[in-house]
Amino acid sequence: MSGATAISAHRGGSEFAPAGSYEAYRGALAAGAEYVEFDVRRTADGTLVSCHPARPGRGRAVRAVSYPQLCRLAGYQVPRMTDVLPMLAGRAAAHLDIKQPDCAEDIVAAAAGILGPAGLLVTVEGGAQAAALKRRFPAVPVGISIGGDVAQAARFAVRRLHEPGPSRLDPVLAAGADWAAVHRRLARTGVLAECRRLRIKTAVWTVNADRELAHWLASPHVDLLITDRPARAIALRARTVAGGPGSPGTPGPR
Repeated sequence: MSGATAISAHRGGSEFAPAGSYEAYRGALAAGAEYVEFDVRRTADGTLVSCHPARPGRGRAVRAVSYPQLCRLAGYQVPRMTDVLPMLAGRAAAHLDIKQPDCAEDIVAAAAGILGPAGLLVTVEGGAQAAALKRRFPAVPVGISIGGDVAQAARFAVRRLHEPGPSRLDPVLAAGADWAAVHRRLARTGVLAECRRLRIKTAVWTVNADRELAHWLASPHVDLLITDRPARAIALRARTVAGGPGSPGTPGPR
């Protein structure tokens, strides 16, 4: 596995169980994912939960309801971070995608206390938030998510063809972040090679189609691939590693 792209199971994956459920996280670990991703929020009663939607039902925000109320609104037992993280110990790292900036430090402190700083990857959207986390937790790997907007990615690609311009990595560098979490569309604009030159680690999100999985798994510029299909990605990776990029039976890029 040395040098191979690692796999992060986005919300645990959705191949064999609903994404974001306890069963999904167990499935990701059983499949052998090196990272398990959580969208972390805090309820009104202070419970740190893995919950992707900000408003899971009836327009009520996660931050405005108690944990029991959240479970009723969501229609299932929403995983609590303090229950899921111990499952990862010695098996996978936690990829914490923080959705509520006001509780970011509490989330990272709690997670580091369970898994240790080396057992985490924290991703946020803003450079100021990333810089604050790096100051408070210098040993914790922190990344900034960039891309995700189709028009924005297209404009950036065109601009790079005509002028150097400011880099999309400027917020990552200014914050002293360790990672750039790059949307798959933006990843095709040359930003990954720029990350390599600047010694910034890279994660590409969220990749699910077989051809695209195989393409990024074979790329020398990708450290971590985020997917809803961790078991499939791991199978494709094994085939890519065994035969090398472009080997027979390995799908090529679109």
